[in-house]
Amino acid sequence: WAPETTTEEMAERIAVRDFGAEAAPLVLDCWRDWSTAWPFYVPTNEDQYGPFRVGPAYPLLFQDEPEEFPDAPYAHFGNCILTTHYNPHQPADVPTEIGLLAKFLAHWDAGLAKLEQALTVTPARKQPEAQRMLGLGRFIRRCVQTTINTKRWWLLKRDLLAATDATAAAALGAELRELGEAEIANAAGAIPLVEADSRLGWEPSMEYMSDRAHLEWKVAQMRRVLDEELPAYLAGVGK
Repeated sequence: WAPETTTEEMAERIAVRDFGAEAAPLVLDCWRDWSTAWPFYVPTNEDQYGPFRVGPAYPLLFQDEPEEFPDAPYAHFGNCILTTHYNPHQPADVPTEIGLLAKFLAHWDAGLAKLEQALTVTPARKQPEAQRMLGLGRFIRRCVQTTINTKRWWLLKRDLLAATDATAAAALGAELRELGEAEIANAAGAIPLVEADSRLGWEPSMEYMSDRAHLEWKVAQMRRVLDEELPAYLAGVGK
């Protein structure tokens, strides 16, 4: 317990140890940005058992339930603690939750930019672990983006399912398609991250739930929704 060291002093020592003296100030600024981001995290029940449970592997459904979310048969919980049918308990709060998570991403991205800059001056011998932190930061960013996209998808889908006019439905369908394509890109972009660090996408009681196999499963699921299910639904609106 002695000599007493403040959190700030200890953080600076860790930054110097892991990134080198030249990179440490940028790393500390990154951590400050990330610390500022976390109060905007929205821990709702549907998110904890939904997109924040498995990150970018979380499927965006339209009406058809996909085949069961794949899991390991020997996993303690596996997919038993995951709900793929997103259904917020407080629908009126969803736009506010999106806004809060957007603020989270603004601070998170600021931190990522500083960490990326820090790695340009991090010594070669410290690069492997430094790159792991960067990968973790990028993976968390994609998890948050999936949650935002899930909420936006739910809002658009709700409006589309209530639409009776073909023109209005087509406009909503176009927004859903654009959002779906963005989420496909978000999930696909996570694959190099989980391939580079096998600790990402894994949780002890569930085993792997956001590795390459699950991310590719999600991309295929989304393609079916956008290329088959959504067009078929739109074709029947107003008839």
